[in-house]
Parts: sequence; C-alpha cells; structure tokens
Amino acid sequence: MGVVDDFKGTSIFCKVVFILLLIATLFTCISYTTTDWVYNDKVVINNHYGLWRICGEAEVPAACLHIDGWANDWYGVVQAFVTFGFFGILISFFLVVLYIFVGKCQKNGEVAIAELCYYLYCHSEDEHEMKRTRVFYLIGIIIFGAKVNDKWVEDAVTDYKFGYSFALSIIALLLEIVAGVMMLVEGKGGGGGGTKPLA
Repeated sequence: MGVVDDFKGTSIFCKVVFILLLIATLFTCISYTTTDWVYNDKVVINNHYGLWRICGEAEVPAACLHIDGWANDWYGVVQAFVTFGFFGILISFFLVVLYIFVGKCQKNGEVAIAELCYYLYCHSEDEHEMKRTRVFYLIGIIIFGAKVNDKWVEDAVTDYKFGYSFALSIIALLLEIVAGVMMLVEGKGGGGGGTKPLA
C-alpha cells in the first residue's frame, strides 16, 4: 500500500490525531526555537526573549545574546520542563506515524488501534512518560507566565508582552492533550475502526 492508501485506511480518530499532532509538532518546533516568548513593546529597547536567546530587532547576528546556562533558576526550570514537553510531542507524533505508515505496525481496523500503538501509548510505561512530559510542559509554561508577570518590572522604557512563541507553545500543548484523549478513545475501540488490511 502507498502512503495515501495507508492514511485512508485508518479510522477518522487516527486521522484527526495525526493532523492534531502534526500541527502540535510544527507549533512546538517554532515556539521552542524562536525568540518571541516575551517582548518589550516600548520603542526604546525592543528586546525579544526566547527560551535560549534574547534578540533585538537589528538584522545582524550580533543583535542576539545566548542565554542557555543563564544563572537564573526559574528560567532554567522553564527551559528544562519545556524541553521534556518538546520531546514528548515529537515522540507522540512519531508513534502515530509509525502506526499509520509502517507495515509491521499496521493491524486490522476491526481490532481498533494497532496493538503496538495501544500498548505503547495507552498501557505501558511509555504512556506514563508521555503524561509526565505533558505535565512538565504545562508546568514550564505556567512558571514562565507567572514569573514574567511577577519578576519582570515594567517602567517608562519597558512594557513586556507575551509573544507568538508563548502562544504557540500553549496551543501545541492543548492539541497534544486533545490528541492523547482521542488516541485513548481510539485504543478502547471507540474510533470506528478503519479498513486497513493485515500487513
């Protein structure tokens, strides 16, 4: 079977999960690597803060300051927790791709979801690991939002606002949670099954 046939042969739930995790993966990759978690809205400074860099708006590499290893405890915790969440979303997407497109992982739609995906994703230690990565991601986002509001003092030349990177990280987390719930329903036989033959 071709890639298109493999995708068509899965249930509606599995298709939706694939699309949600594809978007979540794209959003989390963008948010993880860009410098717009917070930005200064005043014209005087115009700094943009990401997880790993602080950048100005000048179009030269020297306009950025690397902050990996920044001696700021709460920022380090955010970096670590969001990194766990980042890899959790990548692994979740990988498992769905494995189920849909790898012949040895494909099972008949009558059996609901593939035993591999159901076993790895819903009943094993890997699912507990993925739940923890979601929790880590959520904690990282909450800490970041709370500390920026609490610690970053605004004055005449600074007006901090949350940027698109922060928003994308929240959307990615929500999409992964919805996909996880749908995968659980699919694994328990509620997804309607597909027409995929035995590989």
